Amino acid sequence: MLSRPQRIRRGFHRLGLFLAAILLTIGLVLMAFDVADLNVWHLRREDFPTASIDIGLGALSLVFACLALWATVRGLGWVVSKFVIDEHPITDSI
Repeated sequence: MLSRPQRIRRGFHRLGLFLAAILLTIGLVLMAFDVADLNVWHLRREDFPTASIDIGLGALSLVFACLALWATVRGLGWVVSKFVIDEHPITDSI
């Protein structure tokens, strides 16, 4: 059985994963539309390295943004759980 602060931290962890997954999905959809709008058939051979580097940097930035969002929500959960009083404190009874 988890204590109340542990349940709160777990809930914030799940919320952070959910929000990061939404951000990743939206970012990948926007990147796909951007690549589809690139008009690949009219690119010259020397333009491909530049385009692939731009796409790679965009994907890397998206991954770092998702990690930052998850870490922020997880840190917020850690702070909130420190202010919560446990439901059943351990007391010494005689």
